[in-house]
Amino acid sequence: YAIHGGYDTFVVVDNIDLHKTLWDKTTKVLVDVYGVDAVVKDDREGGASSEMRAFYSSLIQRAGMFNKRMGGGSVTLALLTTLSGAISGSVGNAKEEEEEEDMTFTEEDFEQSSDKIKTRIAMLLKSNVPLTSTNLRKIQIPLPKSSLSEKNRRLSLQHVDDLISMSDGQIWLDETLATVEKRSPPIDPQRSITRVGVGADTLSRADAKALRGLVGGLRFELAQASSLDGAEMNASATRGQLRRRDAWLLAMHRDVENGVGGGDLSEEVVSLLAASMGQLDDVIERGAKAGTEEGRQAMTGLLEYVRESQGDVMSEIDDTLDMNEDARGLLESAIESYFSS
Repeated sequence: YAIHGGYDTFVVVDNIDLHKTLWDKTTKVLVDVYGVDAVVKDDREGGASSEMRAFYSSLIQRAGMFNKRMGGGSVTLALLTTLSGAISGSVGNAKEEEEEEDMTFTEEDFEQSSDKIKTRIAMLLKSNVPLTSTNLRKIQIPLPKSSLSEKNRRLSLQHVDDLISMSDGQIWLDETLATVEKRSPPIDPQRSITRVGVGADTLSRADAKALRGLVGGLRFELAQASSLDGAEMNASATRGQLRRRDAWLLAMHRDVENGVGGGDLSEEVVSLLAASMGQLDDVIERGAKAGTEEGRQAMTGLLEYVRESQGDVMSEIDDTLDMNEDARGLLESAIESYFSS
């Protein structure tokens, strides 16, 4: 449809796990015939599976931007998947996970692992990072001595790694961020990344021009602040980093049902611009964090004020997906005026 009509289309496969189920069923038949080591040895040890990559590539390679000879359209493909055996707190796995949390490993424990895993372990040891269960899970390294839940997790991660290696990026949603920290959307910035536009030989971008000058170091800043959770709050630098993190999260929070984040690019620009200017820092100090009623009121009030005073500028951003210096100056003045009134 996209090819022949020259349309830009967005296709969502809302459960790629069904493809994985088909893979597992057919693999089981092969294991019964040829044996485990001949079929899934690499998968169990965290290695690459060329067969699984070929299986997925027949679907993934349908996405792309087509040239004029092919119609000039494009297909953007989003694949949704869930990590089975990786959700903490489930009834069947709670006891096993509690026991595994206290485990510490040595380099010798990974002798039977793949070369890829061994290289990553060597890098951790060189950086004096303890090989604990908690640390290994954070960076998605399978435990060498594992329970049934960890084995399921390992195979799930292999499944996801194969998908990631063939894609142009991933958005990682974390249930804990949604249920405990009330983030909306619950995106993990340390695991989410785009490879669109990487390299000097491509003009493709995954973001709008209006956002590029606002979020250049955002992913690093959020990741750095996340590493400070639970740290001593005596240092002003630590408090400042966490306050900035919370300001960015407030700016990015989306709660459409309650009037926060309707989807317009201009509203995202205003929210992020306010955070980058430090105008949301005092709001955070008053307890108006993302997901709170105070936070909702602060952001809706800001957006309504700027929309009323600089509606033409916001409309131009929505139309052009860009923001020039004059437009940025007008928005900054409106934001300052709102918080000083």
